[in-house]
Amino acid sequence: MSQEEIRFDRHFIAVWRAKWLIILVVLLASGATWWLARRQPALLTATALVKIGRVWKEPLEDPYVTEAAVNSPGFFQELAAKLGSNPSHLRRRVRSEVVIGGTRKVRYPILVSVAATAESADEAVRLAQAVSNEIITRHQKLFDDALSPYREREKLIEAQLKESTGSRELQSKLELELNEVKSNNSSPTVTDPTRLVEPIVAEPAPRPGSLRTVATAALISGVACVALAVLAGHFKATP
Repeated sequence: MSQEEIRFDRHFIAVWRAKWLIILVVLLASGATWWLARRQPALLTATALVKIGRVWKEPLEDPYVTEAAVNSPGFFQELAAKLGSNPSHLRRRVRSEVVIGGTRKVRYPILVSVAATAESADEAVRLAQAVSNEIITRHQKLFDDALSPYREREKLIEAQLKESTGSRELQSKLELELNEVKSNNSSPTVTDPTRLVEPIVAEPAPRPGSLRTVATAALISGVACVALAVLAGHFKATP
């Protein structure tokens, strides 16, 4: 019999001798995991879908920039100061991600999703609303700054029309330009501030499957016990 076979037999015997202890540990770990999983409070998630605004079809901000900003520590620090909350608590409860749309070949960001999780529906909705309000407030300044030159252009053309003493052709040209500027300044398909797409509603948060969690705990505890039994048998057999 080779040395490898002897070592394998020794390890097998060590595990066999500890089989009842291994089974007991696996059952205890599985039971404790199932019990803890059942005691976890039911959580609810409220999701706010935020559409990034645009001015003359130009987005106010890249959705991925908005996503990164919302998930940053600085954002939660500032929001926590306004809400009188803890930044770490907010970071654990709130997560933002970009929603992708388009065809299978052409994919592009369309919305920013803000998901807030809490033990009550009201609290989840409150957190999601607070985060989306903060995004909208920040983007409002970007919206006003981007639209300001076009508003000034509209006022300038109106003033030129009132003071115009030129030909009818020039007045027609100014009227066409004014109509175009007014249309682009007010049309929701061209110029639109950042806003919520739908009302915020809380739903039960998905929970990890109990069977999967228990099976994982059983596997980890079983492997750990087998390894300890092999290790114990190895040291016991070592002269």
